[in-house]
Amino acid sequence: MKNKKKLPKHLTAIAALALAATPANAAAVFAEVTSGPNNPSTTTDELAYAGDVSSTDLLHGINGTTSGTAFKGGDAANLNDGAHGSNDSNVAPFSNALGESAWTADSGSSREFVIGTGVNAKGYDISGIQSIAAWSDAGFINQKYDIYLRSLGGSFGLYATVDYQPANDTDEGGATKVNVTDDIGLLGSGIDAIRFDFLDTVSNNFGGAVYREIDVFGVATVPEPSSAALLGLGGLALTLRRRRG
Repeated sequence: MKNKKKLPKHLTAIAALALAATPANAAAVFAEVTSGPNNPSTTTDELAYAGDVSSTDLLHGINGTTSGTAFKGGDAANLNDGAHGSNDSNVAPFSNALGESAWTADSGSSREFVIGTGVNAKGYDISGIQSIAAWSDAGFINQKYDIYLRSLGGSFGLYATVDYQPANDTDEGGATKVNVTDDIGLLGSGIDAIRFDFLDTVSNNFGGAVYREIDVFGVATVPEPSSAALLGLGGLALTLRRRRG
């Protein structure tokens, strides 16, 4: 039997690196906290995460578009205005606090943000999402929504569903915060748009949730010619192995 010649060590290493470049399966990671739920809620409860709102994230300054069921109250633009707003009990009148928030419908409210192609015309690497809800009662601190990501030049795909509903009593209030990351580091790469579809929550008959802010974190996607080169050399290594076999 003809002996097969071994692939040179440097080409073997390159081929191994090329195979290692294949991404692993991603999985969403949820970090959820709540101030409350309490009945009655207090100023401290409702403003617990006001200091965590970002005015430098990828959504800040972008005009989102609403589809489906209209928001019940406040202004959908408050989802990404970089401000938490006041609490609705003890300090500010109900109308003031509602005007500073985004009160979703019981289901069917959707908000889409086009973040663009980025400085490298490759879209964005999304590293995390943060959502904050706060209200004094009615179970409006419960959060439930789908996250859809759109690849540059592609279509929207469901990434994950947030379902954090600590308020069981529809009179309970306070504040909740959900941070979404991914166990491989990125929720998506080369992303140019993101959409949030808000779902039914456990609340009183008015329905919905009162969101104070949604922040999306990330940076412009950077081309990786070195990875492409490794994959190309890996192919060369496999070709050489066939020729020398």
